[in-house]
Amino acid sequence: MHASWNAIIKTSGDGLLMFVLLKMPTMMISAIVLAVVGLPHTASVPYAIGSAAGFTAYSFLLIWAYRTGDLNFIYPVARGSAPLGVALLSGLFLGQHLSGLELAGILIISVGIGGLAYHPRMVAERIPDLLRAASVGLCIAIYTLFDGVGARISGNVLGYIAMMNIFSGVPLISVAFFKRGRETIDFLCREWKASVVGGVMMFTAYAIVIYAMTLSPITHVAALRETSVIFAAVIGTLILKEPLGVKRAIAATVVASGIILMALSR
Repeated sequence: MHASWNAIIKTSGDGLLMFVLLKMPTMMISAIVLAVVGLPHTASVPYAIGSAAGFTAYSFLLIWAYRTGDLNFIYPVARGSAPLGVALLSGLFLGQHLSGLELAGILIISVGIGGLAYHPRMVAERIPDLLRAASVGLCIAIYTLFDGVGARISGNVLGYIAMMNIFSGVPLISVAFFKRGRETIDFLCREWKASVVGGVMMFTAYAIVIYAMTLSPITHVAALRETSVIFAAVIGTLILKEPLGVKRAIAATVVASGIILMALSR
């Protein structure tokens, strides 16, 4: 799913409206969920706000990065750097230190994912794109960490997920209406079917991630989540009959090795 809507944001010509297309139904679903399950514990509210701030920064940085950078460079670097960011931040702020095998597994997974973007002739030319993609990855790490902690202390995981989704949607939608005005409404009315489908998928996918972080170490979930980049490549090969290529094959093997190391560490 990540790869699909990143591609849409890159090719749409208006990343802001595409984000709104996804967030509007997500917020509506979240409002219904809150009405049913109730609010989470107040101690989790600051974490939901922190996550919303991280997601807002992530959204605008991603739009900015795709204005100049290619999808096949920005996407794997951003997603590949996120697990490293989570590992670093969880050690600094939560005191969660990784074992040697865990750290090796996360490093290998990140290298495997980020390696999809590597090309020897591109490195020097793409330093600005690299920095933009890394900043996107840092924002992913920040909101992931906030959500992992917030969900654990919420006493109501579904309520926390819904509250966080509402908080993270308000800034994006507010900016869209301020900058685009009526165009935003027209766009949503025109694309409402895609909006509903995308919103349901977005809510469900990240709800699963947050719930998983209440059961397993945040660093593990963060790393395994980003392996979707590799799975997308494998699905493309098996189902869509796209050529695997040497780079994809090596990256998939490297990521699989990292997952095995993380499994052995438990």
